[in-house]
Amino acid sequence: MSERQLPARPNLEHLKNQAKLLLREALAGDKSALSRFSHGGVTTQPKLADALHVLAREYGFDTWPALKLHVELGSEDPAEALSAAIRSNKAELVRQVLSRHPSLRQTINEPLKGYDFGTPPLLAATWNQSREVAEVLLEFGADVNVRSQWWAGSFGVLDSANPELAEYLIQRGATVDIHAAARLGKIERVRELLEADPKLVHARGGDGQLPLHFAATVEIAMLLLESGAEIDARDIDHESTAAQYMACTRQMYSWREPYRHDVVRYLLSRGAAPDILMASAIGELALVERLLNENPDAVHVTVSDRDFPKQNPHSGGTIYMYSFGNSKSPHVIAHEFGHKNVFDLLMQRSEPWLRLLQAAEIGDMSLVQQIQKTTPLAKLSERAARRIVGVALRNNTSALKTLLQCGWPATATMENNQTALHFASWHGNVEAVEALLQRGATVNIFEMEFGGSPLAWALHGSLNSWERDKGDYPAVVRALLAAGAAIPKPKGPLEASEEVLAMLKKEGL
Repeated sequence: MSERQLPARPNLEHLKNQAKLLLREALAGDKSALSRFSHGGVTTQPKLADALHVLAREYGFDTWPALKLHVELGSEDPAEALSAAIRSNKAELVRQVLSRHPSLRQTINEPLKGYDFGTPPLLAATWNQSREVAEVLLEFGADVNVRSQWWAGSFGVLDSANPELAEYLIQRGATVDIHAAARLGKIERVRELLEADPKLVHARGGDGQLPLHFAATVEIAMLLLESGAEIDARDIDHESTAAQYMACTRQMYSWREPYRHDVVRYLLSRGAAPDILMASAIGELALVERLLNENPDAVHVTVSDRDFPKQNPHSGGTIYMYSFGNSKSPHVIAHEFGHKNVFDLLMQRSEPWLRLLQAAEIGDMSLVQQIQKTTPLAKLSERAARRIVGVALRNNTSALKTLLQCGWPATATMENNQTALHFASWHGNVEAVEALLQRGATVNIFEMEFGGSPLAWALHGSLNSWERDKGDYPAVVRALLAAGAAIPKPKGPLEASEEVLAMLKKEGL
């Protein structure tokens, strides 16, 4: 098919609507529309992502993101064009946009359009670890000491830059404050700042973290404690201690850097409050055993608001939620960090149902079978039964199906009435949905947080789920309807993906 010509001023929303129209025509069986998908290499039932790809190819671009970037870079809105250039992480594109829109010099330190946390351009460049983009921004007037605009505490460029980029930014005038000094391992600078102003040991930085949260080494942590740092003080956004941060987040906010488990062990030796998840992550067998002896129920702790309740309802919740992952258990955390001795101890201290759950979670079917042979599963308590919801939340299909086969009830509900079927529907996971329905999952059940049924979650998830590009939402909706799900009756038009709307229309619904 010959290439189409973009209009002089292409509009992204108009292009998206073209793709939606193409998809609707294809789903309705239009042969001409279907032939355009076959040219694009799509042989199965097309999705919106496929339609966007076809459209991009017809306009001469390899992918939809490439076409999208081209349109955004050419936007007459300077802020939109700069955001696109920064997101591309290409210095030459950033230079082109800044040169084409001289007015951006006046706003170059303001938050980027479409970025979270009130992030200005230079800070976004340091998150991307791009010295080249940073150089261009500084050339066009960016303030090297610009900070984000975040309610819990702002971040600066040295709070995320890798060591090499940090040194460059320091040469260009970036101020090494006490948080940056602690994070970058500059102990002499930490000492100098504290001697000049001892109160800095209590200074709040990004997310409301304290210098101790940023400590890169045992030596810096020791200096901060000797200077009066509160060992169990919590940050503002995640209400977590320094030891909790260090147990689960990497030193430089990068997968390339090591965890600070040596610093965690030092803080624990100085009296920091431990928890079972922290102890499991760092592999401290004796500490895990002590915690279980003191409180046998600790084996049931998971990453959740229930076990780590928020003091401020507006906070982001425990840092564990963003690192270990929602509803993770100490068993799974120990397994993921490679601490077999800790995992084995936790399993020894767990009831049969919990051992079975963890074996399913890590995908060890031989262990599942072994547990089933030696200890038949008794009737599950409500507390035990609802753990299947967390498995569905994490979209662990294999574990979900194993648990259902082992006798877990598909009807289990959380305190807010959310079920495994809600989350399987939200993810567009038709395999999980069908497995749950086969086991008698309740279809028309409404959770209390949003008032939605599993079908409502599927419709919303088809547009908003973090798994929406992987999910098969038409199949999920079809399965739910076949099981008797009632279609929501919103005040306005029903909102769902084009694929789902086309399926509903085709079915006369």
